[in-house]
Amino acid sequence: MQQAPAGTPAGVNAASLSDQDFVAAAAVANRFEIQAAELALAQAGDAKLKEFARMMLTDHKAALQELEAAAKEAAVAMPTEPALDQSHATKIAALESRKDPADFDRAYRVDQMQAHQQAVTLLETYQRTGAKNSLRVWATKTLPVVKKHLEMLNSMK
Repeated sequence: MQQAPAGTPAGVNAASLSDQDFVAAAAVANRFEIQAAELALAQAGDAKLKEFARMMLTDHKAALQELEAAAKEAAVAMPTEPALDQSHATKIAALESRKDPADFDRAYRVDQMQAHQQAVTLLETYQRTGAKNSLRVWATKTLPVVKKHLEMLNSMK
């Protein structure tokens, strides 16, 4: 059995990722990126991370709007509440609690690496197996942006 991408509802394997599960996971991933970036702008100590966070806000707000349009075209409902699942909400709370800028920077980098690796898996999976064309097009368009974010993170180590 193939492992489901993180952020995918429990009990769903990657080979059977439904359109609704994909939209829900992608929406949560983008909302997490937006919230984490807002925290980074307020709490990060590293100027390069703050610059990265500004890019995250721009790119993930755009991706979320484009996902909403693709989901509407595919007749798949966008999740409204909760904005984040428990796993992502816990990560945001952990970031919020880090008052030392260097400690925040380390945690933010780790979270970003994990989140972007998970997003690559999610997007690649739907690109291969998704049923709705508008969502596959969105995944195909979004994937290079997410990979670029990963490359940037790797270069900041």
